[in-house]
Amino acid sequence: MLRKDDGRVTTAGRMLDLLRTRGTLSRVELAELSGLTQARITHVVRRLLDGGLVREVGREQQGRGQPRRLLELEADAWYAVGVQFDRTTTTIVVIDFAGRRVATAGFRGTGTSGPDSAVSTLADQVDDLVHRTGVPRGRVLGVGLVTHGPQDRERGMLLMAHPTPDWLQYPLTSTLSNRLGLPVLLENDATAAATGEQWSGTVPTDTFGLIYLGSGLGGGIVADGNAYRGRASNAVEIGHVGLMGASAPCVCGNRGCAEAEAGPRTVVAQVLARPDLAERLGIKAHEENTLADFGRVVRGWQAGDPDATTILQQSARWIGRTAVTMVNLFDLDTVVLAGPALISAGPLYQQFIEAELTRHALSRKLSRPRVLLSANVDTAAAIGGALHVLRSVAVEHIARTPA
Repeated sequence: MLRKDDGRVTTAGRMLDLLRTRGTLSRVELAELSGLTQARITHVVRRLLDGGLVREVGREQQGRGQPRRLLELEADAWYAVGVQFDRTTTTIVVIDFAGRRVATAGFRGTGTSGPDSAVSTLADQVDDLVHRTGVPRGRVLGVGLVTHGPQDRERGMLLMAHPTPDWLQYPLTSTLSNRLGLPVLLENDATAAATGEQWSGTVPTDTFGLIYLGSGLGGGIVADGNAYRGRASNAVEIGHVGLMGASAPCVCGNRGCAEAEAGPRTVVAQVLARPDLAERLGIKAHEENTLADFGRVVRGWQAGDPDATTILQQSARWIGRTAVTMVNLFDLDTVVLAGPALISAGPLYQQFIEAELTRHALSRKLSRPRVLLSANVDTAAAIGGALHVLRSVAVEHIARTPA
């Protein structure tokens, strides 16, 4: 029922995308927005109506002539689950066919658990949330599983021995799929977050970059309304961009990567290197608590602690330099910030990243760079994972049938 996303969208899929982002539209508006002929639109809409995916919701009079019949998605036709997980956090969302969030739940991350144990726990959490929402299990199309890269999306595996060595090339999607009895698609967290922002309708352009700050640092690009994936969907790994003057060793084996210099783990490590500061902020040396400890540093900044402020500002400057590289490479004027590390720290990082772009982006004289905070800063990746499922469905296979 689900197909691997290769960037191509069917005509029916385009109609669903437009209705999902615009809400209520007429056939005339669908033709204008898609560039397709009225005859083609009529044929496709008839298929969607017959399949129970779209419904008519009234008429709209515009000038003389026949009123236009308005269309909208049948929200309860199908549902999708999105799961963002890493070592420190797990977020699960359920969305309906219109892309609206039905339920959200948050849990601790995988910690140092092996993949078998972590996947079993994750499956129980998904089962429980779907059951509590009252969504018919037969109406759930699948699960979009979102985590860090690099990944082999075709085989549903991670290509890094993180958080423990036995995660390397573990059959992640097939194991979770067998456990849940649902299709599972793997997606990069930053790309998923960019997709989530695109379909939220809050970003005022269809070409933008996204910086994702969870326990690590990643990037995503949406170009002309489509997520940029590169050759193997491991594009825009800005956490592993080398920074001039940086030298910290990185988990990827290189030195001076942006994540190693500025990510939440590094922020916490810098605090721990100063026992007096760590005690003052209440930070312990447990990596599975990285985001919780990062939050304690942020609260220190909010309370006016000068040392916490200095450390966070330096992190934000480094990430700002990384943003300059991304903006210059992809000719962007808009960058969105998302990820659970930015729930409270977002305004500080927004300020410093925007300042770096204003000073150093090559296109700054053409248009002033914009840095926006995500409308769903902590759940954007999970929402994007669920939307990835909706956009990957083969429309001809989901004509509505009794649950």
